[in-house]
Amino acid sequence: MDLDIAIETKEKVRNPTIKLNKKLAIAIAALTKSEKKPFDELVSQEPTNKLIAVHFGVGDQDDYNTICNYVKQFGQNKIMIYPVRNYAFIEFQNIQQSLQLFQSLQVFENIKYANLQYPNKERATMFFYTNQQDLTGGGMCDIPNAMRQVNIPGLYLIHDFITPEYEKYILDLIEKQEWSKLKQRRVQHYGYEFIYGDNTVNVNQPADKNIPAFLEDVRAKVSELIKPQDQINQLTINEYLPGMGIPPHFDVHPPFHEKFVSISLLSGLVMSFKSFKGEEQHLYLPPRSCALFTGEVRYAWFHSIAARKIDKVEGETHFRSRRLSLTFRTIRNDLKCDCEYQFFCESQGYNPLTMKNKNPLLQEYLAKLNQIGIIQDNKVVPNKTQEEIQLLEEQPQQLQQMPKATEVEKKYVYEIYEKIAPHFSSTRYKPWPKIEQFLKSLESGSLVADVGCGNGKYLGSNPDIEMIGTDRSENLLKICKEKSDAYQVFSADSLRLPLKSEMFDAVISIAVIHHFSNKILRQQAIKELLRICKSKGLVLIYVWAMEQEEKTFNEQDVFVPWNLQFKYEDEKVINQEVQQQFKIDDQKKTVVYKRYYHVFKQGEIEELLSEMPGFKIVNNYYDHANWVVVLQKD
Repeated sequence: MDLDIAIETKEKVRNPTIKLNKKLAIAIAALTKSEKKPFDELVSQEPTNKLIAVHFGVGDQDDYNTICNYVKQFGQNKIMIYPVRNYAFIEFQNIQQSLQLFQSLQVFENIKYANLQYPNKERATMFFYTNQQDLTGGGMCDIPNAMRQVNIPGLYLIHDFITPEYEKYILDLIEKQEWSKLKQRRVQHYGYEFIYGDNTVNVNQPADKNIPAFLEDVRAKVSELIKPQDQINQLTINEYLPGMGIPPHFDVHPPFHEKFVSISLLSGLVMSFKSFKGEEQHLYLPPRSCALFTGEVRYAWFHSIAARKIDKVEGETHFRSRRLSLTFRTIRNDLKCDCEYQFFCESQGYNPLTMKNKNPLLQEYLAKLNQIGIIQDNKVVPNKTQEEIQLLEEQPQQLQQMPKATEVEKKYVYEIYEKIAPHFSSTRYKPWPKIEQFLKSLESGSLVADVGCGNGKYLGSNPDIEMIGTDRSENLLKICKEKSDAYQVFSADSLRLPLKSEMFDAVISIAVIHHFSNKILRQQAIKELLRICKSKGLVLIYVWAMEQEEKTFNEQDVFVPWNLQFKYEDEKVINQEVQQQFKIDDQKKTVVYKRYYHVFKQGEIEELLSEMPGFKIVNNYYDHANWVVVLQKD
């Protein structure tokens, strides 16, 4: 009997070892298969602010909520969970927070885990440090990273348009109304029935029911919003359950007036937008918000809702739940539209049946823009002119002795940014999440250089580090100082930085290297970034990608137009009283300048770096139409 007890005790000790080692093997296999990288490359032996959590679940909301509830005790964080995958990506604001989490874990033969109580059962959840900026989820998370704010002409998002109390009041009454069943969802129509597929109404056949009296307050508020347009007289209520969506479309021009609004109830979700020029943006519509469509976004952008159960919003997971949308429109008395977007206008020759896949009106319009060079927002970037080709060919061929800026940089980079600085700054107000994440991952007290800091939008990203910014543009540096007297910035040539070697813990170069017109200068600029960085320090570099979706390039060396709005321009230039090489677009009220870019093909930045010693590439990825590398100095 004593022997049986001894064997049973030994089995209890041995079984956890076997069980955890089996789980570790499952974790390694799942990660390496999904991420297509070796396990040693995915995890870090040194502490970082980023973690991989293997939860051994299915990546649903229960898994997400359980992990969130556990990790929130250690500090503010972002969590991305991947559907049908058994792991998640966690990012804390600093390393100290992730260290606290690891200190709370159980350790068994170097396996660090926590027994977390999920709704169905208790499961061991393993944690690993990682240097990865994010994970792919094995392709299961090819979900666009939506923003809470976007810059789309004519689109306005109003948060908290109605109160939670009013939302509950109208929801209770909406539920009591009769629903019509479509193939995939339920709807209610008032005033006129919206015809799906054709995206119109029959003006000669009003619906049986007018907009309910209990919605009069919100209708009046919307009617006030769209003035001087006629009052709202049509409403469609759509019910969206998780996994439901709508295909890309826009409401036909007539019979609707220009402005309409969509109010979200119960749950938020991501709406996607695609312009006639191929641009794509994704916006998170929070509960009780009101999206106003007018002008270009109303007439010339497709909007859609992807059929999925999960969204990604600024790097965080958002699970969808039931959502109701209230779309208010105004029906026109006439069926004529004289908008400026004739290539999508039924009143001006557009036929959605015959022109859906090939639209000659749109092709003609884009060709005109391309011809006159007014395509700063256009997807297609024009080829070089003969003058621009000649300027590139005239560059000095031997720059090794004293690499310095050529006439290309002086005329099409330095002078242009001085000219467009205020307008440029107005379009660069929100830090990109991954760059901000990089800065927040650095240790407290780190000294960081932002070489080519522009208007300084990253200088305040992490209050726990010290940042110094440099730029060639005096006007952009003035904007930095106007933002904050605390910003430490000065003018410098990034080819010869007046900074000590081995001075900074990290260096960032965002959208700078691609402005140099030859290989020698690009390598010289990178050498300077490495020179001022300490040993084992990190260098983050962003360069424009040729393969991006935002623009289309026929060649790598390009001169990209910038449409400077009249309000930022000298009146003498607008009135053409001075002799300069520029074009004026009276329709858009802009002056067109050009900036030089060398757009990088995939792998080209790595090839450029392969000829240079003294560092290793610790990460590379694609972000915001840029190829990105992270270097660690030897």
